Parts: sequence; structure tokens; C-alpha cells
Amino acid sequence: MSKFIKTMLLIGTLVLAAGCASEETLIEPPSKSALGERAFKQSPALNLNQTRPVDYEPVSTGDTLRYTEALSLALARSPQLEGFAWQVRIQEARRIQASRLPNPVIAADVENIGGTGPFTGLGSRETSVRLSQEVLLGADRLKFKQVAGLEKQLAGWDYESARLDVLTGVTQAYITVLEAQQQVQLQEELVGISQELYQTVQSQVQAGKVSPLAETRARVQLSNTQIDLRRARQNLSAQQGNLAAFWGEDQPRFTAVAGSLDMEETLPELAELSAYIDRNPDVARWMTEIAHRESIVGLEKARQIPNPSIGGGYLRFNDIDAEALSVGISIPLPVFNLNRGNIKAARYQVRQAEIDQVAAQVEANRALQSAYRSVEAARQEVILSEAEVLPGAETALEAAQTGYRQGKFDYLEVLDAQRTLFSSRTRYIQALAEYSRAVAEVERLIGTPLSEITSN
Repeated sequence: MSKFIKTMLLIGTLVLAAGCASEETLIEPPSKSALGERAFKQSPALNLNQTRPVDYEPVSTGDTLRYTEALSLALARSPQLEGFAWQVRIQEARRIQASRLPNPVIAADVENIGGTGPFTGLGSRETSVRLSQEVLLGADRLKFKQVAGLEKQLAGWDYESARLDVLTGVTQAYITVLEAQQQVQLQEELVGISQELYQTVQSQVQAGKVSPLAETRARVQLSNTQIDLRRARQNLSAQQGNLAAFWGEDQPRFTAVAGSLDMEETLPELAELSAYIDRNPDVARWMTEIAHRESIVGLEKARQIPNPSIGGGYLRFNDIDAEALSVGISIPLPVFNLNRGNIKAARYQVRQAEIDQVAAQVEANRALQSAYRSVEAARQEVILSEAEVLPGAETALEAAQTGYRQGKFDYLEVLDAQRTLFSSRTRYIQALAEYSRAVAEVERLIGTPLSEITSN
């Protein structure tokens, strides 16, 4: 083989190899510390839900957990988020793969051997070596990359949705722990009051002022409050475990959480909140989904035009001791398969996505209305409790205790007033917690904290 022919074949091989390496993007596996830091430009308002510092301090046993620490731990260690982060990387790898050219094909033939007459033996053999490459038409290759790029964006939306689910879940679990803590404190106070009342009744029984039956009732009441306290502490421990599970811990490494249950002074109108529904990633992703399916339509149309293959090779004629080059092109004929079925199916998928987008908006609005009603109901209960129920119950208990010490009321009236007050306090704490959990759900549905919305 002449040096010229060898050089041409080598250059052709290098050119084809360079075409297959047209994009160089390094993919590193996502580290746990990077989870939750990715911001997608299509939905900047969603980042308002991420009220965490970039770094977090590990929570050691016995610490009081803060809300921002809980968010940091969940975003950094959540197994659910880690899986979605890998999904984004998977789609990025597929996008890179879509940019690659097909591999070249090399073929070698030896002809005119083992025959009869002049073709006996190997003396008349003809040797050919061919190198061919399928040529992806320009639009074809761009559409592959476009489809893969949109699939990566969809994976990003799925991650964004999962991130907000984790943030909302942590917020609601944190609120529930705060509620359980306050219920324990309330039960501890009730046990103390029941203990004092029991001692008072016991002294009066010993002095002969009341019957021993009153002492028995007081002792039963004290025992009941002590049982309720144990239950409240068990519930607190269970809720702490539920919170710690968001960052993959079997047992909580904290003993308490910081903060208190509170209520915003104003609440935006439902119509105003509905304007933010497009910031919900479950709704916003459908614009990308429709664009993705439309890009598949374009790709299926491009596949109607078959890709040609070009090639060249080296020929060796042994019988005349000569060499030559060959070039060629092959083009599939689009006779039996015009890809019309796949094009029609892709168009149907676009229509289906448009319908699913409307359904997602309807469902998000329905869920927002339900969550908003829960917020309003809890808010009204808190307002009524603060204005009337709690002050009235406290006044009634003070009057009953004073009257009992003066001999005007019996023990049952004091016990009834005590139960009323602590039942009202318990319901008040529950209403505050229900309000806060419902607010967290509303913020998840609109992708924006209520504090960022100014009511007109």
C-alpha cells in the first residue's frame, strides 16, 4: 500500500473520530452538600421557600433544634432529594449522548479466491478495505439534542417539586413538634394544679369540712392528668422521630425545637393567592412538557428523511499488482415507511399534554381552595379563642377556686371549671398548629411564602 493511500485512510479515520467527540462535558456525581442549591430559571419565586443557610452545623444529641437547621438537614440528607438529583444527572448524560455521531463502520473483503480456472488459489485475489459513516442531517441532530435538553429540564422540575415537598413536610412536622411540646407543657401545668387541688381537698377532709368522697375524686383527677401527661410525652417523642426521619435518622438527636406557634395579622384574599398558582412546579412544568412533546413531533418529522451514509476505501488487485481508492454513498429510499404513525402519535401526545396541563391547573386551584378554607377556619377559631373563650374560661376558674376556698362552691364546680380552661387551651394550641400547617400547604401550592404577598 502506498504512503499516500495510507495517509488518506488515517486522516479519514481521525476526522470521523473527532466528529464523535464533538461535545465534552464532564459530569460529576452530585454531592450531598450540593442538594437543594440548584435554582431553575423558569421558577425563581420557588427559591423563596428555601430559607436555609448554605452551610449547616451538625445537630448533636441534646441540642435544641432550630427551624433553619431542620431545613438544612432535610435538604442536605434527604434520600428522596438525592434520588431526584441523580435523575437530573441521568438526563444530562443522555443529552450528551444525543449529541454524539454514530460510530463509523469499517469493512474488509477478499474476492476471487478458491475458484476455478484463473481464480484458483490466491493469485487473482482482490482485497478491499472500506470505511463508511452515517451522516446525520443537521436538523436531525439538533432535534435530538433539543429533545434531550427538554427532558433534562423536566427532570429539573421534578426535582424542584420534590424539594418543595420536603420543605413543606419538614415545616409541617416541625409545627407538629412545637404543638406537642406546648401540649406537654400544658399537661405539666395541669398536673401541678391538680396536685395543689388534691392537697387542698385532702386538708379539708382531714379538717372535716368536706366528705372523703371529694378526696377520692381529686385523687382520680390527679391520676388522670398524670396519665395524660405520659401520653403527651410519648406523642412528643413520636413527632420528634417523624421530623428526624426527613433527614434519614432513626432516632432524633435533639431534645426540643425552638420557636412558638403564631398567626399572621393579615391573610391575603383567595383570588390574590390564585394568581400565584403558576409558580407551583406541578403546574409550571407542563409548559416544558408541551415543548418537549412538540420537539418530539419535529424529531419524528425529521426521521421521514433517511440519513445517507458516505464512505471510501482501498482496493488491491493482486493479479495485476495495482492499487486504487473507492468512494461511495448509500441513501435509503423512503418508500414503505414514511414514519407517519409515529408523527401522528407524537401530535396526539401534544394534545394530551395540553389537556393534562388544564387538569393540573384545576387540581391545584381545588387544592388551594381547600387549604385556604382550612387556614380561614383555624384563623377564626384562634381569634375567637383569644378574644372570648380563654379569657372567659380563666375568669370562671378563678371564681370557682375563690368560691371553693370560701365554701360557696363544691369541688365538682372547681373541677368542671378547670377542665373547661385546659380543654380550651388545648384546642387553642391545636388551632394555631392547624393554621400554621395549612399556611405551609398554601405556600406549597402557590410556590411563594405568604409573607412575600401584600394584600391589597
